[in-house]
Amino acid sequence: MSQFDPPSDFEKVLISLFEQEGWKATLAPPGSKGYDIELERDGECVAVQVRQQRAKTHAGQLEKFIDFLEQPMSARFTKGFLISASGFTPSVFTFMRTEEIIDVALGSFQNNQIVWEDGEIPPPPPRPHVTYIGVFTCKGGVGKTTISAHLAGAFALNGYDVVLIDLDRQSNLRKLLGDGVYLPGPKGQLGATITVLNYNEWDEQEYPDARVVICDCSPEYDANPEEFLERFDYCIIPTTLNPLGINKNADVIKRTFAAIRRVNKEAELFVLINNYHSDEDRRNHILNDLLKTEFKSMIADDVHCHYIDPEDVAIRYSKQLLYWGYHIVENGKPQLAFREIGGRSLPRTDFLKLLDYLEHHSDIEKVKS
Repeated sequence: MSQFDPPSDFEKVLISLFEQEGWKATLAPPGSKGYDIELERDGECVAVQVRQQRAKTHAGQLEKFIDFLEQPMSARFTKGFLISASGFTPSVFTFMRTEEIIDVALGSFQNNQIVWEDGEIPPPPPRPHVTYIGVFTCKGGVGKTTISAHLAGAFALNGYDVVLIDLDRQSNLRKLLGDGVYLPGPKGQLGATITVLNYNEWDEQEYPDARVVICDCSPEYDANPEEFLERFDYCIIPTTLNPLGINKNADVIKRTFAAIRRVNKEAELFVLINNYHSDEDRRNHILNDLLKTEFKSMIADDVHCHYIDPEDVAIRYSKQLLYWGYHIVENGKPQLAFREIGGRSLPRTDFLKLLDYLEHHSDIEKVKS
């Protein structure tokens, strides 16, 4: 249950706290979107968004608030405060650091006061067990390798050493990332490694720091060793919103679900839209409804099957992902597609949001607790 009922009581408490600090605080006009309280002091005008929810505030909610602050209608605001009654996920702090957000401050409501977060991500505790994630579909060319590598990157940005296992005969992971990459941490902190292995090189005892194993599976079911399929705690099935292939894609995904279920009855299965063109709202809405309809009965029969609505999380089309791997042409060092274009990295944001989504809709967060 919420700490404040009605929720407006929480906003009144926050207004009182801000006024004690010398701010002139007023509620946003009825019907306002994007902010709840407006603050003024010493020439500053601050938009405050209030999050009163049981789950921690995640990276997607932060991104939406930043997007609001960048709109013309928000030009009068000099900065933003995001206040959460339940705290923030680690990906929020990673997003703030990697995107170099300086005009938003994060505050948690604790013990009847606002505690301003410094963004420090606690180090991972000793692992209780290894979590296995498969990226698998009975069809090639849908972005399995890209998603495997960059989901590993999202874990690594949050400070977790990850092992990527290449189960595909084409060995694209090795071609793109070699034996692995290192992602530096914040100043003064160690970063994390992504280690790339073939399936016969993996031994849990040899990698005691690895908490997460992500498998880039072969589209040929029989080419995937069953010992790995049986271990999957979670499985990501990528697809696209293609007007000519909705029914075909749905059939491929259903066959993928059935193939996994032959050897693994408990894995959480997530359908993820890849290569999503976010500027096509009307057509995306129609295609999304068609694809969701294809899975309604199956999801109803299996509580461990999930369709990730692209309005919540999708891997957006971007030049970074389109040209990922160009470092091979230039004989450069292995890298992920997290480099910024125009000051932002869509892939980095999307995969941090995907990690947040998986944590919120499953028990994958146990790997961190």
